[in-house]
Amino acid sequence: MHKRIGAAVAGTAAALLLVTACGGSNGYNQAGSVAPAAQQQDAAQSPTSQPGSGSSSSGYGYDSETSADPSSGTGDGYAGGADDISDSGSADAASDKKWPILSVVNDAKLGDILVDFKGRTLYRFDKDTDWPMVSNCTGECLKKWPAAKPVTKAQAEAAGLNPKLVSTYTRPDGTKQLSYNCWPVYWYVGDTKPGDTNGHAVGGTWWAMGANGKKANGGKPIR
Repeated sequence: MHKRIGAAVAGTAAALLLVTACGGSNGYNQAGSVAPAAQQQDAAQSPTSQPGSGSSSSGYGYDSETSADPSSGTGDGYAGGADDISDSGSADAASDKKWPILSVVNDAKLGDILVDFKGRTLYRFDKDTDWPMVSNCTGECLKKWPAAKPVTKAQAEAAGLNPKLVSTYTRPDGTKQLSYNCWPVYWYVGDTKPGDTNGHAVGGTWWAMGANGKKANGGKPIR
C-alpha cells in the first residue's frame, strides 16, 4: 500500500514539474517539456553552422522595421517568415531567403549563437526572468530590442537545436515571442547586417544567445 502511494506521489510530482517548467502558466505556452534553465546546462545538441554564418555582407533589409515588425505572417509558425523582405528596397534582400527560420552560426569571438530568418543575432536580457518567464523589456526598450518571432519545435530541431529549449512566450499585450531555454529572445536594431553582434554586452545586461541557451562568451564582453 505504501509503495503504491509513494509511486503515485512521485508521479504527481513529476507531472507538476513538467507543467511548471519556465514558471508554470505565467504568460507562455508550448513549454510543457522545457526544463528549468538550471537543469538545461548540457541539454542543447551540438549545433552546426548554417550557410552565411557571420560572413555575409548583404544588408538585412529591415531598416524600416519597428518593434512591431510589420510582417503579416506566412502560416509557417513564424510571423513574417523568410519571405518578409518587401521592405528592403534592394536586390540583396533575396539572400534573406537563404536563412532558415532559426539557425546557429559560429561567431569567431562569441562561439555558437542563434540567428533569426534574416541572419540577425538574437539576444537575451538580464533583467528578464526565466522562472517564471517574464519579459521586462517593454515600451521604449522594445524599440531598440524588438521581440523575436516564435518558431516551432520542429523548426528548431531542423536547425540542429534541442527542441526542448524552444517555447513561445505570450507578452502582456498578447503578442507572441520566441523564448529559448526559458528566456525571452530579442534582436537589436543596432545590428545592420548578418554577422553583427553590436548588442552583445550593451549596458552589461544584453548578451547574444548561445546555442546552448546560455549567455554567449560566458556573459563577458568581447575583447
